[in-house]
Amino acid sequence: MIVLNETIVKANGARRRRARAAGRANGQGGAPLELERFLLYNLSLLAAKVAGRLSVEYQHSVGLQLPEARVMTVLGCYGPVSSNAVVHHTSMDKATVSRAIVRLIHQGLVTRTPDPRDRRLLVLAFTPKGRRAYRKLTETARAWQQWLVDGFSTAEHERLNRMLVRLLDRVRGGNGRQAASRRTERRRSSRAP
Repeated sequence: MIVLNETIVKANGARRRRARAAGRANGQGGAPLELERFLLYNLSLLAAKVAGRLSVEYQHSVGLQLPEARVMTVLGCYGPVSSNAVVHHTSMDKATVSRAIVRLIHQGLVTRTPDPRDRRLLVLAFTPKGRRAYRKLTETARAWQQWLVDGFSTAEHERLNRMLVRLLDRVRGGNGRQAASRRTERRRSSRAP
């Protein structure tokens, strides 16, 4: 049994060395990613899972699909807005936003009228029915968020939110890939003899 365990340990070590060598050969360097500990993977997975669950919740509570709910949320937060503002605040593409707006207009939840300051622009506003739906939507979102962070202290919840906002600010402030490339290049040049 001891020999078997040593063989397994040697095989696992050899596999890890081959994976590291393959990573270096592909220009990736280092060990393979441990996805469960990789921030970008976890953020992506969390965002997808939350979006999926919220989609079901919004459909059940107010009869809205997720893109429609996002439009309503931006409208509720920022007041009368253009579709371009919705694109900016949600990172949804223009076609998705446009389809969601059309569905909201057909449901009688929002109106689209010329902007009084610039008649070339069209702005969205709630109808009375839309305002009621928005209130129910925010109740659903708050309840779901409370469930999600249940077990976090208030300080942990606030710290998590601050860190996520910092990450968003960093990504919005510039091309993250270029910044990462510059850091890697600086590290390489600092190691050069």
